[in-house]
Amino acid sequence: MGYRMIFSDMDGTLLRGTSELSYRNQTMIQRAMKQGIDFVICTGRGIYGVEPFLKQLNAIGQKGYVICQNGAAIYDLQNIEIVRKHNFTADDLRPVIELARKVGVTVYLYDDRNFMVEKETPMVREYCKVMRVDMRILPDGLSYEGNFTKCLLEGAPEKLAYIQETTKSAVQNKLNSFYSSATYLEFVKTGVSKGRALQETVAEAGVALSDVIAIGDSDNDLSMIQTAGLGIAVANGQPHVKAAADYITKANCDQDAVAEAIAHFIFGETLTEI
Repeated sequence: MGYRMIFSDMDGTLLRGTSELSYRNQTMIQRAMKQGIDFVICTGRGIYGVEPFLKQLNAIGQKGYVICQNGAAIYDLQNIEIVRKHNFTADDLRPVIELARKVGVTVYLYDDRNFMVEKETPMVREYCKVMRVDMRILPDGLSYEGNFTKCLLEGAPEKLAYIQETTKSAVQNKLNSFYSSATYLEFVKTGVSKGRALQETVAEAGVALSDVIAIGDSDNDLSMIQTAGLGIAVANGQPHVKAAADYITKANCDQDAVAEAIAHFIFGETLTEI
């Protein structure tokens, strides 16, 4: 089958650790792009946490898209301008933030390129370092005059589970929530997901879903893995994500799983041949 688009998660899938795009991954992606295949990064990160890797791939200025904040923000690769944005109000988020404050969970707020926190902590500084973003201190996040594209809660798994379950009825029909890791619980507008963003992007590009590959590892990748014609989970993926996939790579994210998938399904090669 001639696949025309590849959607890939970043953390836990494309990157080694949190900051390295390996030589083999880079080489295979660029080789696929030269074949006319669109490579679409689909991540929970803000655009500022993706741009350094787009530059490494020489992707900026080319035809295509990049999907950020779990599908809440879609950008045009040619100029890195937002072309689709799904947001929600501070009032929609109020029950989540108020409970997060009570239980002592760190709150991160996003609006396109704006990244906001209510207070600076070592955890926040480390996050900003990894994501290569400057923080804006907003002592009361609920006073923000704009709308949010994403809210991320970072904390102990039991606290996150408590917040998700306790606020479920209050945010029903307003917000979707899912985990991007054991300690990250994310909220976006109802209906927003990587799977929906994949559908929107594929429709814009005029490509059939059967000609699309999606690669990921975590709960927030599940929707795009289930939506794509070929859903791939990397070896280090969460069990339920691997169970839903059509193919599981032999390599994990630190062993160039994305390169393996491209080699196998685009070029009919094995990773050891690269």
